[in-house]
Amino acid sequence: MGRIIRIIILSALLAALLSVGGCRVRRGAQAPAPSGSCTQLYYEVAVDSSKTDWLEAVPLFHCWVDIEPGHHLFGDPSGEQVERWKALCEERNPADSVLRSELQGAYLNMNQYMTVHDFIELWYHEDSYSTDDSLTLWRLMQYDAYFSQNIYSDDSEYDRFSQLRDIIGSLCLFEAGTQWEMNFKAGLECDFQEFYDRMLLKEAAGHAGADVAHALLLEDESWKRYHAALDSAFRVIDGDPNGFSGSAWPMAISGIARDDAENRAVSLEDYYFALTDSLDYGPAGNHRMSRIGEYVIEKHAPVGEDAVIGEYARFIGFLSDKDFYDPGFSFPLDVRRKALSEERDAWKEWMSSRKRVSSLLSGLCKETYDNSTNNVRRRKLIMLKNRYQGFGLTSGDIMECILPYSCDDSAIGGFSFERNWKEL
Repeated sequence: MGRIIRIIILSALLAALLSVGGCRVRRGAQAPAPSGSCTQLYYEVAVDSSKTDWLEAVPLFHCWVDIEPGHHLFGDPSGEQVERWKALCEERNPADSVLRSELQGAYLNMNQYMTVHDFIELWYHEDSYSTDDSLTLWRLMQYDAYFSQNIYSDDSEYDRFSQLRDIIGSLCLFEAGTQWEMNFKAGLECDFQEFYDRMLLKEAAGHAGADVAHALLLEDESWKRYHAALDSAFRVIDGDPNGFSGSAWPMAISGIARDDAENRAVSLEDYYFALTDSLDYGPAGNHRMSRIGEYVIEKHAPVGEDAVIGEYARFIGFLSDKDFYDPGFSFPLDVRRKALSEERDAWKEWMSSRKRVSSLLSGLCKETYDNSTNNVRRRKLIMLKNRYQGFGLTSGDIMECILPYSCDDSAIGGFSFERNWKEL
């Protein structure tokens, strides 16, 4: 349900964005790629900004690169798939021009601009392709192929997923000038993180034995139920029942969902790299060297499940019609507490499913998996202690009151958002 609501919200924002005046993207027949200058115009921004006509309408087009077999990160698509996907992008995103001020002022080049807008058009409609991971992989490779298709290798799964993260991170490095664009950017970042998580789960299940693979798939179903329950709880706890949550509300929704999806990656990465790369670590260093750089295992003091459940109880008790929450702009107290209680139950189910996976593991794989579960609990405990604050456009006062994930373990136990807020 959270996914559907998010798509509807972003679809409405997209329609509004494209209808604002004539200075945005023009829709119509896509301009053909200029002969002989495709890659130069598409991949480079080589203009003296002091002499640029910022009101110039720059023709837009797609410039596809033929990627050699074996240079895709996760297997080569068929020729028929590639041609179908090219046509789909050109049909969904038939932009023919944009002001140079928007293109050059916010994006590295036309390649980044067209890729971002391809994903917006592919993902945020009722007939969404947001879960077509093969299409997403191919489009990301098209974005990155001109620059670095020759560096991909099978050195390790850590290297492979590092490259995938780098491509996504590079694509999302654009300037969002308006609130509409900031909402879209937050949605893209969240959905790319969820895509990354799906790829991790798929590869982990594909490399594991049959019993473990089955348990991992069941664990993933539990994770999805918990993730959806968190989304529902946040909309009730922090939302306005009158529908006036503000124009930046989608940023907050996407922000907490992305944060939680990053926690999902934490729950899988170390186990998967141990399984496939024989990733090892010891008390002296807790790291290994990969082709890309140093891989550091995150280790913390033990965080028991009782600590997380206890913090859920304190959070439920914190919810009130006084102080921080304005009863005129909040859901009824019993509705908020019920939503958070349902999320807690979904969390407990997810943690139980991880115990079942752990019972099937041994050696290094079990060690890394259990350590990741502890890291997940730690992050969740901090999120709960922060009372789900700090997502989207947030005041400096709130940011001063919350605890970062990078804090020392010793800072967690005595931390109180309520106390910090009252003192401030």
